[in-house]
Amino acid sequence: MGIEKYTWLERAKETHNFHVRKIRGSPNWSIRKTASLLRRSLGSISEDLLIASWYKSHRTIIEKFEFAYQALEYIREKEKERLEEIE
Repeated sequence: MGIEKYTWLERAKETHNFHVRKIRGSPNWSIRKTASLLRRSLGSISEDLLIASWYKSHRTIIEKFEFAYQALEYIREKEKERLEEIE
């Protein structure tokens, strides 16, 4: 059996689900602990969690992107626009 290769979106969803399960099991769980346990950087975990949170409410838009960096650019631009509206 070979190593399964996740797409960027599958990885983001799996990271989110893993992190949520850990939080439910331990209220003191943190993103840092998730990163350590998954042997990934804090930044990559944060990006996956951001993508997954946007995926929940913007599924069709997020699914259109071929690469994670494209989804992140879109999300960051939308968040910037939202902040500008608040000012």
